[in-house]
Parts: sequence; C-alpha cells; structure tokens
Amino acid sequence: MAKVKVALTKMRCLEETSEYSDSDEPYVLVFSAQLNKVGGLITVPSAITVRYGPWEDVDKGDLVSTSVSIPGPLGDLLNHPSENFWGLDGKPHELNNLDDVVFLAALMENDDAQPGGIRAGTHAQMFASITSYANAGMSRSDMVTRLKNDMRDILKGITVTGIPSGDDLIGVSEVRFDKDALQKVNSQTQVKNIELRGDGGKYRLRFEMSKA
Repeated sequence: MAKVKVALTKMRCLEETSEYSDSDEPYVLVFSAQLNKVGGLITVPSAITVRYGPWEDVDKGDLVSTSVSIPGPLGDLLNHPSENFWGLDGKPHELNNLDDVVFLAALMENDDAQPGGIRAGTHAQMFASITSYANAGMSRSDMVTRLKNDMRDILKGITVTGIPSGDDLIGVSEVRFDKDALQKVNSQTQVKNIELRGDGGKYRLRFEMSKA
C-alpha cells in the first residue's frame, strides 16, 4: 500500500454564526487516532489533534484555504499553513484499511479563548477517552459514537476539563472517506466534503487524501 497524507484543504462559509460581531473567526480541530488490533482487541498506539486557523473576518460566501495559494477566481481567499493529520507525524504514512484510523473534526468560532489551549486540552481529554474505550474492549463503531459525544461535551464546556469555554462549538463530525478511497488514491486525490452547522452558522469543509 502506498503512503498517503490526509488534510483539511478548504472551507466555505455558507452562513455566518449568530454573533454580535460582523464576521466569524472559525477554526477547525481534527482528532486523529491510529487503531491496532491485538488478539482481537483494539489498541491505540498514538493520536494527534491538529488545529487549522483561526481565520479572521470570515463572511458568508468566503472560501478559506490551508494551502499557500490557489489559482482562479475564488473570491475572498484566506490562507493558513497546511498540515496533515495523517500520518500522525504530519508526514505521509501507509494506511491499509480505513478502519485502522479515526478522524473527528470539530468546527469552532473563536471569541475570547486561546485556540492553542483549546487544542491541547481537547487532545488530552480525547486521548484519555479513546484509550479507556479501547481498554474496555469497545468496537470501533461504538468508540466513534462515544468520541463524537465526548468531543461535543468537551468543547461545549459540559465536561469539566479546565479548558476555557469562551469559544463556541459549531459542530462535530467523523471524517470518513469512501470505502474504495485507498484503491482510488493511487491514481486520483480522494475528497470528502462534510457540512457542519450550529450557533446559527453553516460551513462546508473539504478534506483530501492524496498519495505521497
């Protein structure tokens, strides 16, 4: 199997959040975990949480990108350095089965918290959760359901974590590519689009899996 990389590449604001300010300042957190099966049980050898953004002054219709530049008439284009959330060291890595990973994305609206602190605190809580679920012998599907709820609770401030809760959660979703993506990626970049909505806002996120 060829080495691949996976990253958030673009995001479109379809509706701004219901904030008092004129524009949004969104950012995205992606929790990425590797799963191994040992003796029929799942283990979690490693995981990371990658932050994209925040981007300032995002209005309805704006397209933000994590690439350095994108040619063409894309309107207001805001850039942020790109970073892969697979492999877990930011570099391309082998991926043989989509069930061997969990990718969860959360979209936030930055108000008065520090996104770096939110990322660090979220990662600590999420890694503790997935490790606990693996130790309890949960299936991957049950883990994903629990982890999505955990991520929502952490970022909404329902779970007491010590993370400042001044930012607003827009939505959480699993980033799950099509079943045949790992076969097709050898000849073509694979794309997964998801829409997240909440707090009056709606965004479309584009994730890409590409061969190294």
